Amino acid sequence: MIKKRAFRAGFCLMLTVFTLLGGFSPRKAFGAVVRNSKFTTTAEMMNKLGTTDPGTWNPSYLTEVENTYWTFAPANMLGSKEITLDMAKNNYRNLEMLLDNGYTMSYDTLSAYCAEYLQKKNGEPDSFYTIMHNCLGNPYLIGRPAATVTATTYNGRDYSQVFDAAFYLAQHPELSATVGNNPPELLRHFVETGIGNGYAGNAAFNVQNYAAGIDSAVLQSQLSSAPYKALGAGKSAPVGKYSYSWANYYGRYLNHYTAGAMTEAGTKQTGDNTDMDIDSMMADGAEDNSAAIPKTVAATYTENSLKSVYTNEPVTKDRANLRPLAVMMPTDKAAQPSFGISYADILYEIMEEGGISRQMAIIPNWTGLSRIGNLRSCRLYYIYAAKEWDPILIHFGGVAYMKGVINGADMNNISGTYEYGVGGKAPGAGYFFRSSDRTAPHNAYISASGIQKACIQQGYSTSLRSGYYNPRHFNFAEETNDLSSAPGVMNATTIDLSDVFPYSGSSFSYDASQGVFLKNIHGKAQTDAVNGRQISFANVIVQSTKWSQLDKKGYLGFNMIDSSEDGYYFTKGKGIHITWKKTGDYSPTRYYDDAGNEIKLNTGKTYIGVAQKGRKPKFN
Repeated sequence: MIKKRAFRAGFCLMLTVFTLLGGFSPRKAFGAVVRNSKFTTTAEMMNKLGTTDPGTWNPSYLTEVENTYWTFAPANMLGSKEITLDMAKNNYRNLEMLLDNGYTMSYDTLSAYCAEYLQKKNGEPDSFYTIMHNCLGNPYLIGRPAATVTATTYNGRDYSQVFDAAFYLAQHPELSATVGNNPPELLRHFVETGIGNGYAGNAAFNVQNYAAGIDSAVLQSQLSSAPYKALGAGKSAPVGKYSYSWANYYGRYLNHYTAGAMTEAGTKQTGDNTDMDIDSMMADGAEDNSAAIPKTVAATYTENSLKSVYTNEPVTKDRANLRPLAVMMPTDKAAQPSFGISYADILYEIMEEGGISRQMAIIPNWTGLSRIGNLRSCRLYYIYAAKEWDPILIHFGGVAYMKGVINGADMNNISGTYEYGVGGKAPGAGYFFRSSDRTAPHNAYISASGIQKACIQQGYSTSLRSGYYNPRHFNFAEETNDLSSAPGVMNATTIDLSDVFPYSGSSFSYDASQGVFLKNIHGKAQTDAVNGRQISFANVIVQSTKWSQLDKKGYLGFNMIDSSEDGYYFTKGKGIHITWKKTGDYSPTRYYDDAGNEIKLNTGKTYIGVAQKGRKPKFN
């Protein structure tokens, strides 16, 4: 009986088709490990597609293992069959599969890295360490010590479901002279030699039949996927193959890869947005393969208004229906100026650990940007601020508190490294780049082209998603709102947020000629490296928010969903006291004056400073 287990689907890119060469290399002497030598190289890609850029290849035609390789391998390794340690660390959930597939990795390097990692964790193993350490016992890791074998186990792994010593010896009588009726040594031969050649280990399990069923389901899921359908007329059928190694089918059947679909507690991680329950689909004999489409695929929302939901300014229909970016940018003095920050229609600034703040730029008009960043890591509360805009989140990793939210089925994120701490995936990591004009960590960037390729690769929609997008956020004034009719209006031609954000010292000065507040940081104009312009805002909101310190490292938590806090709203050189509320993840944050009326923002861009409750702005 086929066991149920979630199949981790390959990545979804674009363009044309190619035929993947496959097969198995013959075994050498007993115990040698050589398999899957037919690997798709850059030379083959050039011949078939006319390009060596993996970002333009359609992974519907690659195996899952090769998808992982071409996404994470460093540029100088592309085309090689060797899997580097850095690549394995970037996608450790698939490490077992990579090793089972026969690609080489230094046992000593991996062992030393695990020991060093555990030491840095003060001797407390986490899920990342456990998976890496367990791989040291993988029977296909070249150079590993001799395996410990019993009649049914190989290095602690139970093969009794697929192996019977008497059956195996009867099928291979040539072993009578070299191995004899020795169940442990027969199991050693089966694991180290038989599995790679697709040999049957018992009468109950036929790996060829099992592989055929898996491949059929993989093909149907690829044919049903939105990225494949988007290739248009004339497209060839995808390769529809789970792997070119029998070892991967055995490993899958025996649940060798459950670490990739489980949390530390051993429960199914439903937040993973690329799971496909292919076994269930096969067992149920389902004709409808819609369940195989990644969870990130959602119905498209059509925005017919030609007024921007972000600024109330005129927009084209295409622009109105494009999902925005939510880009994590630093306030570090050494990181200024940022590239693309003046394109942000909404700019958030919130405190982080270490007494420093960070920014999240909501950028609807991003498709023409060749350099966006630099990019920094995310925190949980930014995700809740971002969700109400249904964006594609761009960040360079994050913290463990994001787990379960950043990898939820509703979230679409592109990350330069692990999504949260040392855990999660690194979706789209291959499309980030570093510049030479600054030193790390202030030199990580991405381009609009890279984002578009990553979205195709991950199956993310760049169009607004029904059920997530909200067509009404701010309540814009039909004409200019000078706050003259608002209760408690005060003069505010300068706004000083140094008590709210002591490190960045963010401040604003009102430019009456333009009718906007000019933004300053670290005592001087905050500009965009793309165009040299000082960023400016028609509306400035300071949102007082409940907060707490989560741990000894100083990580913070903010109550982004609340209904009982206050703040200030500034526009046209004036300011008023306000209250705010947000009722759910995708619900817009609403702001009200002291008479209980929802405030009317002026047309233009908006800055939102999320202040720790008790810290207030100074103005005039």
